[in-house]
Amino acid sequence: MNHKFTLTELVNKYGSKEQKQALKKNGKIPTRSFNSIIKSAREEWETVDVTGRGTKRIITCDGKRIVKAKREDRRSNNGQGQLAGEFDLCSLVIDYLIKKNNKINPMSATKWILELGIVDAKLSNAMYITRGHHIGNLQKQFTDAIEDYDKDEKDFEMLEEFIQTYLKHTKLSLVSVFNKLSKVRAIIHIKEVWGCGTDGLHRKLNKSEIKEIADLRRRLLIIHNLKGSDLFKANMKGVKEFKRAFNSNLLAQLGLQYYYEAHDCVLQDSDAGLFTTLDKLRNRGELEFALGLTEANAIIMTQMFKDKHSKRSLELAEKRQKNTSNRSDTDRIRRLKQMQHYAPMWEVLLEYFRCISYLGKQYSDIDATLI
Repeated sequence: MNHKFTLTELVNKYGSKEQKQALKKNGKIPTRSFNSIIKSAREEWETVDVTGRGTKRIITCDGKRIVKAKREDRRSNNGQGQLAGEFDLCSLVIDYLIKKNNKINPMSATKWILELGIVDAKLSNAMYITRGHHIGNLQKQFTDAIEDYDKDEKDFEMLEEFIQTYLKHTKLSLVSVFNKLSKVRAIIHIKEVWGCGTDGLHRKLNKSEIKEIADLRRRLLIIHNLKGSDLFKANMKGVKEFKRAFNSNLLAQLGLQYYYEAHDCVLQDSDAGLFTTLDKLRNRGELEFALGLTEANAIIMTQMFKDKHSKRSLELAEKRQKNTSNRSDTDRIRRLKQMQHYAPMWEVLLEYFRCISYLGKQYSDIDATLI
């Protein structure tokens, strides 16, 4: 048994209210919405073939199912053309906001990744304590894992590079998810500038203070002959001097120990229509995430993100290892790349700071009914 549908007939049969209205208004339908409707049709038909283009498309459905099939698990494409672990991170952000009932304060990206559990406190603490606390244990692990590893007192430079780079990429991934959720109107995302005073209290900065900080930063960049992007290269000439001068002036001029970008996020619809709104976004193919996570599922989702994100992090480290002429590298980092020890050490660091799932291959996929 088969049935041929025109585009209009297919949309009227399997499309959502919004998709039907869009077709009626515009005479066409976006590719993402069309693909979503095709997936709905495949729940009732064994094969669905499309011929023709645009509004002249004919959709031939064959083999009517006796029992409606489960909707296709869209997580299978997660990470292709997206940031690593985007599906998992979207799910965790939405789940966090639901469980907090939208009652959260603006937080730095660092605080967010700790709240979500996607970075272990061991790594964040390493930002603020003496590197020597970790370097002894790490050098033992480097020796065990890497043949011909040459121990050096400057290995703290590799540790510092890992901490700065891994946290930077993780925070960028989080902000990317915030922007995506905001774009499809799942959340409202507001960025603010906050500062920590000498009394340890945090407060939102006003426009005058933000302008003063920007002027100070611009002036010191010129004095030290740097570009803004150079500040991520901790070992580059002039960067440490810039940071010392900037922190000193920040304290003297504004009474601030430091400042940061804070992210305030709330779900767009926090009443009884919340789950309906989120389901519509998924059905239209605008957003992919899991909804209704149990505590156990949230833990598994966190570990899945860690594995995907760390795998990508190691791939990037292997690419950087090939670049032995980076002018911002220290002599020690350059030698590690030449010896091809840089990437293996990176892998050890990922395991040491628990960036890789402790569940390993033992976890099972989250129930498809959450998709």
